[in-house]
Amino acid sequence: MTELARSAWRRDERGFTLPELLVTIAILGILLVIAMIVWFGLLEQRRVDAATNQLKADLRLAHTSATNQLTDWRVVLVPDRAAEDEGPDYYLVKLAAPYPATATPVVDPATPPEPRTFPANVKVMNIAGTLDTGAGGWAVPPTTVGQTRTVEFNTDGTMRFYGGVSGSTCVTIDTSPENRLTVLAATSRVKVKADAC
Repeated sequence: MTELARSAWRRDERGFTLPELLVTIAILGILLVIAMIVWFGLLEQRRVDAATNQLKADLRLAHTSATNQLTDWRVVLVPDRAAEDEGPDYYLVKLAAPYPATATPVVDPATPPEPRTFPANVKVMNIAGTLDTGAGGWAVPPTTVGQTRTVEFNTDGTMRFYGGVSGSTCVTIDTSPENRLTVLAATSRVKVKADAC
């Protein structure tokens, strides 16, 4: 390359203009905002999925414990507790012994109710049926924590969902995302369906 061509090439060197830089920064900012929205949505879905798996595992644990230990177990759900400082989202409760329909259940004094908490902002939501009020004589502590929903697993492998015919509950963060857990009464099988509450 000759000296004349080299000096002409240097004269044509230009950087980006201010409008070009501003447009590039604006486009990058928009892409960053979109990426953050998608990322936070994925994080919320992961928290709901983790809480759903935790509740599902504890429902199965209560079922297995009831059949193995030959005593009734309960999972007492406390709806609408999103913040961790509001208290546990549900409890695992071991009853002292199986009881007939006419008797009042008693919590096993050697095994106090075990509180369980979901990750931040995840809560159990009531789908259908009335919340437990203690009427009927079947409610046991921790009903003192407010209105609850009780799922009882019996020694014969069956399940009862007190307070209504619904065997379902919803795990969610403000209704989106959400997972519906359904427990079949005859077999105590737990099914999960996403976005179905």
